Amino acid sequence: MDLPHVWLWTMLLAFVLTWMIFHFNNQRKKKSMLKLAEAATEEIREGVADIIIVGAGVGGSALAYALAKDGRRVHVIERDMREPERIMGEVMQPGGRFMLAKLGLQEMNQET
Repeated sequence: MDLPHVWLWTMLLAFVLTWMIFHFNNQRKKKSMLKLAEAATEEIREGVADIIIVGAGVGGSALAYALAKDGRRVHVIERDMREPERIMGEVMQPGGRFMLAKLGLQEMNQET
């Protein structure tokens, strides 16, 4: 085999292995999210929760807080509770500060 063919087969093998790893990881994540969704749906049927929010990011957490403060029973589902590799939202914009104050969470805006 000459060099271009070896390179081509090596790249093809690398692609297939990468795809397999990605595919199987996604399948595992989908199964775990499906189990969480089924459990949350059961909570609604049993009357344990009124609302299910998918995602505990800034928006989901703020919505859950506001709804719970309003007297609703909220269940938040988050796929991954590990600390993120990259922190997003390092800067609090004026609109975000306003919304924190509106939700009664202005103490969350204090610098440490």
